[in-house]
Amino acid sequence: MGFNGKSLILIGAILFIFQIANFISIETITPELERAQVLAAIASLIIILIGFLFKQFEPLVGEKAALKGENKFLFDRNMPDEVIDELAWGSEAILTSTAAAAILIHNDGVNILRRGMTSSNDFKPGETCLRSIKDMKLISLANTKFYPGRDEFYNFCADIPSILVVPINNKAFILIGGWSAKCFTKSDEKWINNWSKKINNIFYFICFFNKKLISTSFEINIFI
Repeated sequence: MGFNGKSLILIGAILFIFQIANFISIETITPELERAQVLAAIASLIIILIGFLFKQFEPLVGEKAALKGENKFLFDRNMPDEVIDELAWGSEAILTSTAAAAILIHNDGVNILRRGMTSSNDFKPGETCLRSIKDMKLISLANTKFYPGRDEFYNFCADIPSILVVPINNKAFILIGGWSAKCFTKSDEKWINNWSKKINNIFYFICFFNKKLISTSFEINIFI
């Protein structure tokens, strides 16, 4: 059974209340008992504090949005088998292990993979995506409702509540949409970012051995 921040806070609070009730009900208090009560109360407060710390790293999951689109798995069949296998595995892992609703992978002007709740419209990267690959930095839009450039993602998945743009190299990126606002954790971002480096390495080695792939500009990445 896993514990989240709220459950730890609740457990700590209950233990603290029991300690106070027990302390009040005791007629004779010895120094040893007093020390034990103080230590137990401190332990309860530490559990509550840990619960609050856990909450800082938990996503603020809201109600799932009623997204428009169909649940699809589309990919460019001209890609080498090594790339197809890696993208299929990774995209499935993201959809099942995070709050992602839709994934798109764009490479050198071509959408090479679309999976999850996706639109049938042709997606073309706009200012946000281009800035991500230019700066080689992940961009997190925790709540697209308040983002002026949200129309850029309409053809990806209309009214998607949250977005991650994860660069692969200077011509490729991963676009991930969440079911609700603020639904991606820092841990999600870290491992998706590491997966993007793995994809880039696969692209690099395939091009090195003259296998067919669209993009032409790569930089090898070392995992840390």
